[in-house]
Amino acid sequence: MVRFRLSKLQDPKALRGSLPDYLKDKTELISKAAGHLVAELDTKASAYCRFFWVPGRIEVVGKHTDYAGGRSCVCAANRGFCILSVDRSDEQLRVVSTSQGSEVLQCSVPLSPETEVPCNHWSLYIATVARRLSQNFGKLMGCDVAIAGDLPPASGMSTSSALICAMFMVLDARNGLKKLPRFQESFKTEEELYEYLGYIENGQSFGALKGDRGVGTFGGSEDHTAIMSSEQGMLKVFSYKPTRLERSVRIPTHLTFVVASSGVLAEKTGDKMTSYNDAAALAALAAKTFQASQGSAAGAKDCTDLAACVRYCGAACEAIEEVLRGTGDPMLQQRFHQFYSENEVVVPGVAEALAKDDSLRLGELVDLSQQEGDIGLQNLVPETRWLPAEARCLGAVCSSAFGAGFGGSCYALVPRPQAQAFRSVWRTAYVKEFPDRASTCEFFVTAPGPGAIEIQVKEKGAARAAPVARKRPATSVLQRPA
Repeated sequence: MVRFRLSKLQDPKALRGSLPDYLKDKTELISKAAGHLVAELDTKASAYCRFFWVPGRIEVVGKHTDYAGGRSCVCAANRGFCILSVDRSDEQLRVVSTSQGSEVLQCSVPLSPETEVPCNHWSLYIATVARRLSQNFGKLMGCDVAIAGDLPPASGMSTSSALICAMFMVLDARNGLKKLPRFQESFKTEEELYEYLGYIENGQSFGALKGDRGVGTFGGSEDHTAIMSSEQGMLKVFSYKPTRLERSVRIPTHLTFVVASSGVLAEKTGDKMTSYNDAAALAALAAKTFQASQGSAAGAKDCTDLAACVRYCGAACEAIEEVLRGTGDPMLQQRFHQFYSENEVVVPGVAEALAKDDSLRLGELVDLSQQEGDIGLQNLVPETRWLPAEARCLGAVCSSAFGAGFGGSCYALVPRPQAQAFRSVWRTAYVKEFPDRASTCEFFVTAPGPGAIEIQVKEKGAARAAPVARKRPATSVLQRPA
């Protein structure tokens, strides 16, 4: 396998001519990561390393649907993490990390089934992956890893899930996990792997791969699926539990995204974890309440999540609303109404509107998503309530908050030629309305980008995507090597 030499990666000028186009502006990040491997982890500059690109994601629509078996429309952003790894000869995973404006952080994690997982610490995700993969796949050899990113922290763009995906990719490349019989037996499609990555984060078992504690959130696999499967210029509609690709839609060429990171931190495993889990718990309780109301009726036992309840009722979903009204709990009713609207109306409608380049319908549906999310999820803050409304006033085709909520980011879909001007005006208006966010907010333009991938480069010549990272069709089977 052809890999990078660290000494080359420390020189941004030498890198520019040998990177894929979508990484041309990441040379400073790559150089920073290489420098930290040498300076902080004492890695030799002559060492060869692997290089991975792991992006953040944009959830176009599909708010809090994945863990309830629903669907969402997603893509990758052009912001993310450049990750370098150098093989070690022991069972230790050492990581040095830095992102925009943050200090250099370090951790050392043993690759063991008994690895201690810290709470409320940045290494939580790294330790969780190390522990779970060791439990599920046995002895693993370690790496020295450097992470440098330009994704705004706790921005609702899945920095946490990106770390989960990144650590899996690093340890898979080091240990050949995909070649193991147990791996081949456990995952028949790429989508099953994406679902498993979500289960690493939430702690659930996947088939015979026993679960563990996770990171403390009760989320699904939307983020991991988007990060791992995205393609340049494409939006994808997935359904979950199990993860299935339903549709791919090319974004109209005259449109692009402007993302506004509000500067209000949305840390799922920090002080927002209880609020985030409440939305998942309400969805689970609504499904359980309806299931109990059906007694021993045929098919009722399968109503384990809201999507299954909707399938069970077919077009007669008023039956679910009637049962939930009978509880006297308006929050259960609102949560189901939000899920039904988002899953059955908004997501498929947005995909169709994009395919037809119907800007009017697209705007109507995304407005509905924003409104129903505000009522049914109660996860907006003043900043993420104001930003989409202002974007629409400024002429955006559509605009919405996205991600877990309780802070984070919003996007606006705008005409490509006016994107930079729109970004500037939107940010100026935001800072005027919320001056305390001037130093922490960030606005940037992004088209849908490629998903997570390992990059290879020759010492002389152009960089290329690693063959092992090619995307398989949604229904493809992971073939056992001959």
